[in-house]
Amino acid sequence: MNSPGAVITCSAVVLVGSAVALRSARPASKGPGARTELEDWALAGRRQGSGLLWCLLGGTVYTAYTFTAVPGAVFTSGGIGFYALPYTMIICAIGFVLLPRLAATARAHGHITVADFVRVRYGSSLLALAVALTGIFALMPYIALQLLGLRAVLSVLGLRRTGRSATLR
Repeated sequence: MNSPGAVITCSAVVLVGSAVALRSARPASKGPGARTELEDWALAGRRQGSGLLWCLLGGTVYTAYTFTAVPGAVFTSGGIGFYALPYTMIICAIGFVLLPRLAATARAHGHITVADFVRVRYGSSLLALAVALTGIFALMPYIALQLLGLRAVLSVLGLRRTGRSATLR
């Protein structure tokens, strides 16, 4: 399936997504008091509405995890892989109940990460470090899964590499 239409469509989606990302990443004000803090870079100055955040969360959960990892788990281990379906639904429901309150608290106190929240709330730098490291180590398999999914999409578009550079280890 190496059609020019597929490559054009994929390129258009990437360009539109990049334009939206660049638009939201610009500082809120460009005057003398413009903020160039980490909050502006990491959280787009907290200017995103709850509707966009809902779409981002849904897009994150229902992408490579649901459409690549779950079928792979079911294929390799059988019915036990179906645990992920209720797990995903329960996590989304809990997230939509708890995350707005956490976001409001973080906004009020200027927290950027969950580790910042834990450090201030519980007064423990070691606990904050444990939360940060847990987040990093939990994110690594997800990033690897996204890269494998990206490789699969690019190979469907006809962009295949051969040799040592084609294998992800």
